[in-house]
Amino acid sequence: MTVHIDDNLEQRPDGAVACRHCGTAVGVAAEPLRDALVRERDPQDAGPSVRAEPAHFTDRRVVLRLTFCRGCLTQLQAEIVPADEPSFRTRNLAVGR
Repeated sequence: MTVHIDDNLEQRPDGAVACRHCGTAVGVAAEPLRDALVRERDPQDAGPSVRAEPAHFTDRRVVLRLTFCRGCLTQLQAEIVPADEPSFRTRNLAVGR
């Protein structure tokens, strides 16, 4: 049975996580976005509501991290995070036993 995770992702019966728009596999249950494309940009590129310079609030470099489907480039996730840290927005679809 295919499970719809959100508007853009689904989990297939074999455990693969795929884009609902083009069918490209982007990960597996334990790491749903493992094979997705990731692009980092300046936080101000997120839009007009992000105007302040990160240096006013932190000594660390901050980035806008965007995650996309490799097949159709649908944006799957966006976050503003310290550049030297991994994504904090994680998903794990594996069922515990």
